[in-house]
Amino acid sequence: MESVALITEGITDQAVLQTILYTRYGPDLEINSAQPFRDETDAARQGNFGGWENVLDFCGRAEFAELFLYNNFIVIQIDTDCAHHANFGVPTQDQHGAARPIADIVLDVKNFIVSKIDPVVFHSVAGRILYAISVHSLECWLLPLFTEDATAIKISSCERHLNQAVARQNMKYAKEYEIYETLAKGFRKQKNIDSCRKKNASFDIFVSSLP
Repeated sequence: MESVALITEGITDQAVLQTILYTRYGPDLEINSAQPFRDETDAARQGNFGGWENVLDFCGRAEFAELFLYNNFIVIQIDTDCAHHANFGVPTQDQHGAARPIADIVLDVKNFIVSKIDPVVFHSVAGRILYAISVHSLECWLLPLFTEDATAIKISSCERHLNQAVARQNMKYAKEYEIYETLAKGFRKQKNIDSCRKKNASFDIFVSSLP
């Protein structure tokens, strides 16, 4: 993997994924922000773009195919906290109201993303697409870095629990790129990635998919 482009819900997700990818492949890896595009003003505009709808929209645009001209791989990140939305439509519970297996949710979301990609494009680049599908948010991947209690394995309300766990360590929490870059520092060590993936199934699926 020489270069990779990120299609994510927000720039905070990019901060976490970049840390993981650099640890895996080294500092010479070229990482490009495709969606949302990041520049020096992005921290102040975080609330104005990004999101799961923009991820899906980008996958259907001509720019998606163009990314493969300059990148070896593409990582598509999306949370499942809005999977119930009519325009998303991936159930996270079965007909009895019980939580569906994480692997099944991830597979269904992956297939839904693929349905948004031009079939001709997809069949030519399928092996170069990686899916970072966080159930139900990427904050759930970070939680085990900051707590060892039952909260570490949660898959819901993870942003609130992360905020609380970070506060207990007298650290600042905000939905900002630099803050998430700091929160993800633990992922600079492979042993921490390995430990956290044991506590979060969707994180384990993503790490296992890396070539």
